[in-house]
Amino acid sequence: MNNLEVESTPKTPGINFNAETGLLVIEGRLIPEDPEKFFSLLNNWLTEYQPANGIKTVFRVRLHYYNSTSIKRLLHLFQKLESVHAQGHDIIIRWEYEDGDDDSLMDGEDYKSLLKLPFKIVKV
Repeated sequence: MNNLEVESTPKTPGINFNAETGLLVIEGRLIPEDPEKFFSLLNNWLTEYQPANGIKTVFRVRLHYYNSTSIKRLLHLFQKLESVHAQGHDIIIRWEYEDGDDDSLMDGEDYKSLLKLPFKIVKV
């Protein structure tokens, strides 16, 4: 499986999904002009993703700013990983928020309460 790498822009985060190491990273601003196009790329990659045996998948999300449309679509991505986790794979979501960003902290807590996979909230 090919890795997915997308450079960040002023409106979209950098994406680095590494199938070999299991490290999946989204970092930056998430206010895409065409959310369907942006998220379909991520959805398609995650649909194909099956971690190798013994590989721990860490989905690290560090968003500096995001909109309400993106919140719902992120949940869908997390739910894709939740189904992979249900198949017995070791997966954790690492939600990183900046000190003082109470909205991001609350969103992380909401995600954690909705999902049935390890979800770590980390202040950075």
